[in-house]
Amino acid sequence: MYTDNRRAKDVYLGSQILGASPEKLVIFLYEGAIKSLKRAEFALDNSDNKSAHHELVKAQDIINELKQSINQEVAGELPANLVSLYDFMLNELVKANLGKDKEPIGPVVDMLSELLESWQEVLAQQNNI
Repeated sequence: MYTDNRRAKDVYLGSQILGASPEKLVIFLYEGAIKSLKRAEFALDNSDNKSAHHELVKAQDIINELKQSINQEVAGELPANLVSLYDFMLNELVKANLGKDKEPIGPVVDMLSELLESWQEVLAQQNNI
């Protein structure tokens, strides 16, 4: 039964991703990174360093994907500021992983949550136009 439910969930998520706009994909990435970081915090609280490592690396991969997807053609300082912010987040997560310390994770979750809210607002505005 569990594998059938898991397979159905995977098919549903796959169809959501395939049909998603670029903005919605960014939202999915932010949500995934936040979820992984919360799992990493939980794992560290329970001295499960292997799971913590896995989740921290997963979040780093997502942040790297977000960083690579920045449109450098956008005028102004936004692209460079986002690159700097993502680099800061990545450094903090490396620090957390090396020291098996959850303290650097919280601020990264907060930053990702703020960015998630901004993207959700952009998507809501686009849907209202």
